[in-house]
Amino acid sequence: MYRNEEVEDLKKKILLCVVVLIFVVVLGLCLVFNRFSSSVNDVSAAINKKESFVVLFQNKDCDTCSMVEDRLNQLGVTYYTFNTYTSSFDDVLLKLKIDYKVLVPAVYVIDKGQVLYNINNIQDQETIDSFIKNNNISSFSNENS
Repeated sequence: MYRNEEVEDLKKKILLCVVVLIFVVVLGLCLVFNRFSSSVNDVSAAINKKESFVVLFQNKDCDTCSMVEDRLNQLGVTYYTFNTYTSSFDDVLLKLKIDYKVLVPAVYVIDKGQVLYNINNIQDQETIDSFIKNNNISSFSNENS
C-alpha cells in the first residue's frame, strides 16, 4: 500500500501539538491552583497542627475587606487571609466548628484549633480597632507567629 509522506508528517506534527497543548494546560492549572490555594493550605495546616493564629475571611465582593486588612497591617496584627469563595471554605468552617454563616469581612482568632474570639460583618475602622484592643489580638498574633 502506498503511504503519503506528507500525511504522515502532518499526523506527527498534530500529535506533537496536542502533547504540547496538554502539557501547557496541565502546567497552567498547577500554577493557578498553587497561586490561589497557598493561604488556604496555610490555614488548613495551622488548624491541623492546632496552632494559634488570626484569620481574615474575605471575598472579592466585599467593599470593606481592604479597610480591615489595611487596619490589621497598621496595627501589626499577623494574620492569614482566606477567600470565602474557595472550595475548602466549608471544610475549614467544619474543622473550626463554625455552624453559622460567616459574614465578611470577618476576623477570627484561633487558639489551638478552637475559635477564641471572632467578629463578623465589620463595617468601620472603629469596630475593628476596639475588637483588636479589647481582645489583645496584636500581642496574641505576634507572640504566636
